[in-house]
Amino acid sequence: MSSRSILRRLAPATVLAAPLLLAACGSGAPSSSDIQQVVVQRMQAANQETQNKSFGLFHGPYDVASFKVTNSDCSSESNGIWRCAVTAVNGTETNTATLRFKKVDGAWTLVVA
Repeated sequence: MSSRSILRRLAPATVLAAPLLLAACGSGAPSSSDIQQVVVQRMQAANQETQNKSFGLFHGPYDVASFKVTNSDCSSESNGIWRCAVTAVNGTETNTATLRFKKVDGAWTLVVA
């Protein structure tokens, strides 16, 4: 069998496999903006809890407006969990922490162990 006929036989399979491979790429690690969204939601929830507990006298400890994830480096763990080294700026302070994320029902969530 010539290499040309082998290529002809493989071509349809390659065309069919391409969308599957591209779909698999979409289920990779969370992006920096995904991580920012999850962390900001947690900050807002903590602020709301503080406001509720203080009868509206305090609005919470977190300045959500000045929070920005500037870098993230994620590696896959088991069961769809991603371990990410996250660097963020909040005002003039820069911090790095290791956080774990998992996509649940199409949305990224923070995994707290």
